[in-house]
Formats: sequence, C-alpha cells, structure tokens
Amino acid sequence: MAQNQGKTIIITEKTSVAQEYRKVLKVTSSSTTKGYIEGYSSVINKEIIITWAVGHLVSICPPERQNEAWAGAWKKEKLPMIPAPYKYAPLKASYDQYVIVKSLYLRNDIKEIYYAGDSGREGIYIQALIRNQIFKSGTRGIDEKVVWIDSFTEESILNGIRNAKPYTAYTNMIDSGYMRAISDWLIGMNFTEGFTLMTGNKSVVNVGRVMTPTLAMVVQRQKEIDEFTKTPYFGIRADDFATWKAIKGSRYFGSDELYNETGFLHKPVAHALADTLNTDRRLTVESTKIQTKTEYAPYLFNLADLQAKCSKAFHISPAQTLEIAQSLYEKKYTTYPRTDCRFLSSAVAEELKKTKGYDIPKRYIDDSKITDHYALIPTFQGDVDKLSDLEKKVYLTILKRFTDTLLPPYIYDAVSVLYRHSSNEYFVENYRLVKQNGFKEKNADAEQGSSENEDRVSNKPVPEKGSVVNVNAFSIKELETKPPVPYTTGSLILAMEKAGKLIEDEELREQIKTSGIGTSATRANIIEKLKAKNFITVDKKQKIAPTEAGKSIIPLIAKYDQALVSPIKTADMENRLTAIADGELPKDDYLRFIEKYVTDTTNAIIASGEQTIAGMPDKSESKDGADLLCPCCGAKLKHGKYGWFCDCKFSIHNEICGHKISEKDIADITKKGKTRALTFRSKAGKQFKAHLVLDKEKKTTIFEFVNDWK
Repeated sequence: MAQNQGKTIIITEKTSVAQEYRKVLKVTSSSTTKGYIEGYSSVINKEIIITWAVGHLVSICPPERQNEAWAGAWKKEKLPMIPAPYKYAPLKASYDQYVIVKSLYLRNDIKEIYYAGDSGREGIYIQALIRNQIFKSGTRGIDEKVVWIDSFTEESILNGIRNAKPYTAYTNMIDSGYMRAISDWLIGMNFTEGFTLMTGNKSVVNVGRVMTPTLAMVVQRQKEIDEFTKTPYFGIRADDFATWKAIKGSRYFGSDELYNETGFLHKPVAHALADTLNTDRRLTVESTKIQTKTEYAPYLFNLADLQAKCSKAFHISPAQTLEIAQSLYEKKYTTYPRTDCRFLSSAVAEELKKTKGYDIPKRYIDDSKITDHYALIPTFQGDVDKLSDLEKKVYLTILKRFTDTLLPPYIYDAVSVLYRHSSNEYFVENYRLVKQNGFKEKNADAEQGSSENEDRVSNKPVPEKGSVVNVNAFSIKELETKPPVPYTTGSLILAMEKAGKLIEDEELREQIKTSGIGTSATRANIIEKLKAKNFITVDKKQKIAPTEAGKSIIPLIAKYDQALVSPIKTADMENRLTAIADGELPKDDYLRFIEKYVTDTTNAIIASGEQTIAGMPDKSESKDGADLLCPCCGAKLKHGKYGWFCDCKFSIHNEICGHKISEKDIADITKKGKTRALTFRSKAGKQFKAHLVLDKEKKTTIFEFVNDWK
C-alpha cells in the first residue's frame, strides 16, 4: 500500500485476532494502552492503531427505548410495535470498549479505517453498527475499507489488507444485515407479546422468525413417530443370497395378499408359498444385469455438513462443532468456518497447486457456487499435536474430507441377477463387484457409513444365463415397517439448510436450490435457544424430541399464522434478504413487506380470545429477539447442563444455595448488574435474602445481603 499521511485504524472482532494482526504486521509500540494497540508497522510502513470489538458493541434497542409508550406491562393496546425510526445504542456490557473505539474513530489524525471483523454478513453488520453509531454526522473524509479473508495465516492477512475493498462495496450486504435483525426484532417482540397476552399473561409464548419453524419441524416429525403404526409383513429368502419378488409372471403379481412386491400381509400365505418352493430347491438364472458405477469422494465441507458429521461421529452439538471450527480458524489450522459452500474457487485451487502441490480435481472447483466464502479446508499450518482431543478429531475430519478429494473414485459393478423357480416365481439378488477402492481404500465406513439398503460387496462371479443354483432352503423372513427416525442435531441442521427438506444425499442437496432456515452462522444457536427455552430436549447421542411446551405452541401459532410455522415462508424471507445482499431488492421494499406482515398478523393475534396452553412455563420477562449477552465481554451467553457460561470464562450455576436461577435472574445480571432480592438457603439450612451482584473481575456473582444478614 502507498504511504499516506495520518494514521490507520484496523478494527477486528476479537482481542485475540487483533493480536494476530499485530504479530503479522510487526507493530512496535512505545507505550501500553487499554483497548487498543498503537505503533509503527514495519511491514506496511505505517503508523497504525489496532483495536477490537468484543462481538456486538451496539445493538437494536428494546421496545421501551424505541418508544417510551411501550415500557411497562405488556398490553394489547401497545401492539403492534413498529419503530420509526429504528433506534440503536451501545450495549452496557461492552460499553467501555465502545467508548475506546469511538474515541479512536473521532481522532483528528485518523485517515483510514480497515474493518477487519469476521468475513461474513454478520461480521460486516457488527462493524456497520459500530460505525453508524459513531459517525452520525459523517466520517470527515476518512478512507474506509473492508478486509475480507478466509484464514488467519500471515499470507491471508497481508493479502486481505492489500486487496481491501471500499466500505461502499458492501452496502447491499450491510443493508441485508440490518433488515435481518429488524425482521427478528419485529417478529420476536410483537408475536411473543401478542401470543403471551392471548394466554392472559399466564404463559410466555416465545416466537421467533427462525426458531418457530424449526420447532415446527421437530414437532411434526415427533407427531409422525407417535402416530406411526407398525405393519408386519412376510418375505421369502433363498438361503441368504436372493429375495422373492412378485414381478410380472408370478401368480401373486398385483395380488391383494401383498404388502409390497417383496412381502405378504399374512404369514400363512407366505408359508404356503415357501412350502411350494421347497418342493424344488433349485433356481435357474433368468437374466443378469451389470452396470459400472463411479462414486467420487464427497464434496468438501461446508459448516452444515461438518456439523452433521460431528453430531453423528462424535455426538457433539452443532454449537460445539462451530465453536471448535472457529477455534481452529483463529489458530490458523483451517479456513473460515461459517460457509455455505462446498467448492473451491479456481484461484484457490491454483494457489494450492502452486504452493502445496495439490492438484484439485475439477469436480470440486466451481466459481459460480461461491458467494462470500469457499469450502472449509485445512491451511496445512500448525502442529496438530498441540490441539485438544476434540479439536484434533474435528481437524482430522476436515483434513480427511480434503485429502479424499485427491484420491481416485470408488468404482464397482452393480450386479443384478434374476432367478426363476420351476413354479414360475422369481428371486432377485443384488451385489457389488469392486473394481477400484479409490478413496474408500482405508476406513471407508468412517466417511461413508453403511446402509442396510446398500448392496453387499462380494467377489462372487456373475452366473451365466440358464445356469442352475441349488438352494438349501426357502425360508420366511418376518419384516415390519419402520417409523420415521427422530431428528438429531446434525440431521436438523441439514434439514434447516434446505428449508425443511432432509436431504442426506450430497449430490441431490447440491441440485436443490433454496435459501434455508437461518444461516450457517445462526442455525446452531437456534437449536441451543430451543433447548434453553425448554421447547426441545437433546440426549447424549444428539437425538431431539419436543417437550410438551414445544408441542403445544405450534398448533396455536399455526391457527393464526400458518406461514410462521412453515419452513417455506421463512426460506422466502431468506430469499428476499439474499436479494437485498445481491442488490436485486431495495431494502425499503423489504421493510414495507415485513412491517405489513407483522402488523396484519399481530392485529389478528390480539383480536383473538384468551387460551390456555398446556406444558408452558410461567411468565417471565424474557422475549425471543432479546439475546442474553455476557456482562463481561458482550458475547452471546450459552446455557448448558450446569448453567450459563461464556467463552470468556464468565459463568453462573443453574442453582445457587437452593435457588434455581431463572432466565429473568440472568437478564437482570447482564443488563442491570444485579438481581432483585432472592431467597437462598445456607448449608446449615437457614434461609436468607440477598441480591446476586456481578463481579466482573472474578467473572461470576457475589452476594449482596439484605437487612445486613451475615
């Protein structure tokens, strides 16, 4: 970059990333500063300042700050809440860092700002929120650029700075980010209050633009399972190699006695046929069919595929997978994880060939499939032995998916043999003759899995037409229909990706073009939110089931707005948001659409009569759309088996001295720094009252006793 007068700011999304930039740019400073690094970069020959956000520094305001009339108790008269204009404000939890960033942006010696947050729609939106909150009267001619990188390697960071595009090049993407957040606010705030008021304020009915249709998918799958009735049927096998089939020519072809073409509804009918067959235990080869098939290694990982894989292989949640993938990214082991793409760009493929010697097959290269980022791949940097056990497993999974693409395909002959019995009944045998193991040479099951519907692998030669095969016995095989399988966290992520269609076949998944429910960056959090609100349960193997509360609210919401529980409707919103990002839809057109939808639906909800919902929790003040943020660093809080926690080490147990911590208690701590007076019980069994007060230094809470109790 050419040398300019004045100083350059680089703002990252996290402190750790800022330190990486400092290292790569070789910034030397003569003094210690709080919240930023200031010094000279010998790499780009500039005086620079590196600062950081801590996730969100600025957020859309809650209702009471949008309009004073919306404060206080929830009332139908206050709905719908449609702000004009929408107000934003710094978050209390990260206010100190916001003040530091603001003071830097407004310095008179600043000539350039490089926005170097996470390279995605959410990342640039976070940066835009901070920028627009500070520069309310213009940027005074500051040159603004965006650093967009796919890994934290030295080469990527330097290329990102050299090739940084003007901030204005991301206007459409930023507009899409704003409209996404506004959509979530309007639906979460209005519909949650509206449906809650419908219960007479007895139950909180949390509603979300993405959360609700996702829950509806889980509830519908459970309904299918609960209503499923097993149907027994009876097939016939020739030893263990061939299956009877009622094809044309069989006396049972089209018979009402059949359940399907390979089984009978009633066991006596199957017995009668088996007895007939056993009078002549020979089969004659009627015909053979051989078809050579080629199976290529799977496409490269996008985030949804990786989450599904890790859910199945390691029984970890999509949120855990994303956390590990983000850690691997920040430690420079892998590329940007929040990607929807399964392909590499031609430029990246060429670079891999030039620098690493990897000749990527054309099948895995497609510039037309790449929007923000290419597939998730290793950077081939770092010592794998320094990773934790789980990090290592996830990294090796990503590495194997990449290296498999470099191997030859799996090639086999699919053999189908049709046998005829002297009674004019037919049997079918299917198997595979492997010609080339290719990428399945080692540990095939770990990557591909196995299916009972998949033809067995055999080295059996293909029999000649007219040859006779002896059978030891024709026996009855008792079978039964199987219920739909429950969603796992992994399969739900895949279904969300394709707007409710669970498509596990990767080739077919690529052919079906649709925006999914949520984004690669948010789907894991939606599942965690459903768990936290007690709408679903997730077992140790990541199997999902709806709770009674989850089951009860979906029919209610569907009664007043079928679209809100439909993955297709939510995907339509995602399509519109994508159209904004692509410059095909003006944001004002979308805003009119979403405001009218929310207004009409809210009015319909509040006009309805009061209803009671089974299984719902008592009313609290929490509302979907108002995320709980860590009071120490501002990141989104997580809720697990033992309590609330954050990556910065802040934590609160689910129960403290006999008091079960509610979401309202957590909200009070995060927003006000203390809870209302709560009743606790000492180890000696004595009750006492105290406030839980935030202790930022220790990243936990302490007691503030009431009435000087000690």
